[in-house]
Amino acid sequence: MKILGIPEENIILLSDSKATKSQIEGHLKGYLPTNVEKETNLYIYFAGHGLPDIEKGNAYLVPYDGDTRFITQTGYKLNDFYEDLNKLNIQRTYVFLDACFSGTQARGEKMLLAGARPALIHIEDIKFHSDKIIFLNASEGAQISSSYPEKQHGLFTYFLLSGLRGKADTNKDGSITIEELYNHVKENVIKFSRRKGIEQTPSLNPSFKDIAGIKGISINRMVK
Repeated sequence: MKILGIPEENIILLSDSKATKSQIEGHLKGYLPTNVEKETNLYIYFAGHGLPDIEKGNAYLVPYDGDTRFITQTGYKLNDFYEDLNKLNIQRTYVFLDACFSGTQARGEKMLLAGARPALIHIEDIKFHSDKIIFLNASEGAQISSSYPEKQHGLFTYFLLSGLRGKADTNKDGSITIEELYNHVKENVIKFSRRKGIEQTPSLNPSFKDIAGIKGISINRMVK
């Protein structure tokens, strides 16, 4: 509300026991299609677990009621998630995922998959592309998304928020583009994660080259 100027009545919050697969899919497939317009910009933020399907390498979001043993049945396949977003008749969707698909607990060291080893986990690249969806993820491939305990946030989320609050506005024009935001997040997350002895590189989809052809990609004109 403070940073993007979005009215409270336009915000959907699903946390803890409310963030079930049925609730997430129900809002995305049932509620949103009848409550958005062609000019709508949709912002989606997800903080939690991601998990790969060990056999095929497909990435899944893990809802509150997800079972890691049966992730293909109880998780939300990331490509399906994007397909469902793409069906919305709106101008653009911005997705921010503070989750990793390494098989480890979010911001932790324990494995979500019993007996799995991070070095052996293969994750297929997201093959979905749309000029209606811009996706900024906390890490690449099987990297771990780390925490920033001093700030009580994930490392990605902390620099995402600081960027939106104005630190990403490198040309000082009062507007933040997705390029400015991504550069701010990527530079700081890489630097701070290396201090922890790990590699974490935020990813952007579509690429800068593809985004250059999309009109109207300013994510935020900062609210004074």
